[in-house]
Amino acid sequence: MKKLSLAACACIFLAGCGLYGTTQYNIRLDAQQADFSRPEDLKMGSTCTFLVLGFIPWPWHKTKTPDTLLGALIQADIHQVVWIDSTYDYKFTYAYSCKNVYGY
Repeated sequence: MKKLSLAACACIFLAGCGLYGTTQYNIRLDAQQADFSRPEDLKMGSTCTFLVLGFIPWPWHKTKTPDTLLGALIQADIHQVVWIDSTYDYKFTYAYSCKNVYGY
């Protein structure tokens, strides 16, 4: 019984990697109204977090990106936001979640 309950707990914790990407909110922008007239001048800023088991933020893991999206805008020197998207990099027991912002 103890082995069965430990196996069930392990499955639940590891399922967090799959659940994290589907439960996050998405920021949607209309691509038809975005200004892509100067693609060579387009800048990118991003903020990333490290997630243990795919859904627990780990504050002691420092990434080389700013902590907030506003910090990413300031670091990349973006004054006009064109596009915002999210990327996820899932590993077996951890994940990286990044919010990327593009603009001029």
